[in-house]
Amino acid sequence: MKKYFKVFTTSLQEAFTYRLNFVMWRVRQVFVFLIPFYMWSAVLAPGVTLYGYQLPAIITYLFGTTILRSLVMGSRSIELGWIINSGELSMYLLKPMRTFLYWFSRDLSDKLYNLTFIFFEIPLLFLIFRPPVFIQTNILNLGLAIVSITLAIGIYFFINLSFGCIAFWSRDVWAPRFLLMVILDFATGAMFPLDMLPRFWQTFIELTPFPYLLFIPLKIYLGQDPQVWLHLGIAGVWLIIMYVLLHAIWQKGITEYAAEGN
Repeated sequence: MKKYFKVFTTSLQEAFTYRLNFVMWRVRQVFVFLIPFYMWSAVLAPGVTLYGYQLPAIITYLFGTTILRSLVMGSRSIELGWIINSGELSMYLLKPMRTFLYWFSRDLSDKLYNLTFIFFEIPLLFLIFRPPVFIQTNILNLGLAIVSITLAIGIYFFINLSFGCIAFWSRDVWAPRFLLMVILDFATGAMFPLDMLPRFWQTFIELTPFPYLLFIPLKIYLGQDPQVWLHLGIAGVWLIIMYVLLHAIWQKGITEYAAEGN
């Protein structure tokens, strides 16, 4: 495991090299939080309930999506498509490492890097805007939320690598990834809680892996998920499905991989 820890630390050092890019990304994330914060603060007066949510629960949900985006969706494996197209994958294949563990080590460094700044941003936002938030004190709900977040990290990692593998067959990996980003913004509950949708659409989306990335972990944290064990089971099934799918795509892609000029 020492070699994967070395990959982790090297990736972390590499991230600190491009500090300006990261700072601008974090500034964007702050604005992503502030826009819905002001919107919901205007819509929900203290004591008013909308779709089962009062203002503290909604603000907690917004804080939660800000944190979980960095924890679950912070990723370096987004680079895989470019590496395949450029032919640099050949060098990675020659390294005495398992490819998936290598990329997971890099992903973990990105998540830690993001969270380091999150722990400064959230208290700062809290001190400036004094938002009402809900603090979960139930140990069981906190534990189940951590399990759900862990499953979410794995699911997103496999989804991300699967989309990167498109580069084995296509030079254009940006368009499919842009489509994935649009889907994730909506279907994960990043824009608003999914239980505000009509029941049919909520049920349909819950059959996909996307709500288990943000929406379900946050509902579990808030103590508002009456089907928590079912949802954890579904998330576990999706984790296995996405791993098997990624493994099949990778094995097929490697057999067709050609590194021109490398």
